[in-house]
Amino acid sequence: MFLIKIFHFLRGYVILSLIGHNKEEFLNSAVNLGINIFKTKVSDEAIMVWMPAGDFLKVRRIKSRPKIRIINKRGLIFVLKNTRKSFLVGMIISILLIVLSSGFIWDISFEGVENCDVNQLYTAVKKAGLTKGMPKYKLKSGYEMKNIILNNTEDICWVWVYVKGTRAVVSVRENIIPPDVFDPDTPCDIIASRSGIIKSIQTVKGRCIKEENQMVAPGDVIISGTYEFEKQPGYQVHAKGTVRAETQHIRWGLFKQNYCYKKYTGRKERKIVLNIFGRRIPLYFKEDSRFQNSDSDNKKYDLKIGEYYIGLGVDVKTSLEYIEEKEPISYESAVDFAEKQLEKEIAGELLPGAELINRDLNVERNDEETMKVTLTMNFIEEIGTEKRIDEVTIIEPKTDRANGQY
Repeated sequence: MFLIKIFHFLRGYVILSLIGHNKEEFLNSAVNLGINIFKTKVSDEAIMVWMPAGDFLKVRRIKSRPKIRIINKRGLIFVLKNTRKSFLVGMIISILLIVLSSGFIWDISFEGVENCDVNQLYTAVKKAGLTKGMPKYKLKSGYEMKNIILNNTEDICWVWVYVKGTRAVVSVRENIIPPDVFDPDTPCDIIASRSGIIKSIQTVKGRCIKEENQMVAPGDVIISGTYEFEKQPGYQVHAKGTVRAETQHIRWGLFKQNYCYKKYTGRKERKIVLNIFGRRIPLYFKEDSRFQNSDSDNKKYDLKIGEYYIGLGVDVKTSLEYIEEKEPISYESAVDFAEKQLEKEIAGELLPGAELINRDLNVERNDEETMKVTLTMNFIEEIGTEKRIDEVTIIEPKTDRANGQY
């Protein structure tokens, strides 16, 4: 019965009073026309009739009818016609939606993620039962989710799930990757980390097996941690020392004798996406931008009560159109720009403490507009690095097989 009342309220209905003659004939004609009279009330002077608001216009098609008076108009359609009532109803509906939605998780975000595998973390979070649209009362306890995520994720040492409104924030702490420095008791060699010509070797511990002015390649052993003897057992140590070598770095590229820059036209394009309780609703038709060249600026606006996300938000992507302009520059300016660009690339691969010895810049013309620029730079770098000796053994003394003596 209650559901029927709600149904009629949503449709809207009118209450009529039939007075005078032909009341029964009017009711018969209304039924024949398909008018849904879902309630009547008879008194000595009148008959009260309840019918849907949409059927009221059909009453005019009945020729013989009594005196009709509208007693009341009820339902959502009539409430919404009143501005104040509409605002009140809208506010009530909004509050109800917020209250109902606050019992679910509509967004999941991560904090502290830098180096760990994000896909692996997402999978672990799902295994912990944390998904969008999940009722809060079905969430596992914080300790249960913590253990599941830790057991299914590498490279993190701590995790906790904070629930803020309808958003779940997964805060992680990644493992600190220790530098590749071995224990002093671990046998290791000093090897070359890159190619170069050795200029100096300072051996603290271990056996130097390379000489100054000798060329080495990456991975070559320079100071060995293995001692071998003719007539007594050998042994292995943690080799220590510094190796300075002359290294060469070469970079080249094709450069044009003009300067390119962006000139913004002032035209903008905005694409808005509504985030409603975990669903993304784009308010545009085409995904691709109508601009040939543009820069994008993405902003996210979340509706919050204090610090708590309520499941509603807007993503705004703004595209700024620009055209590429070119201006001819002098030969000297083009070469200077190329040299700085190539020097920046070389600087990114240098070892700490590298000392520049010399540099050479070579420029070749490809055509009137394009040139090939090659930059060669020589440095003194400390190329020695520790490498663990994989097989640690006690070296037996060499045997003189001819006389069976050591």
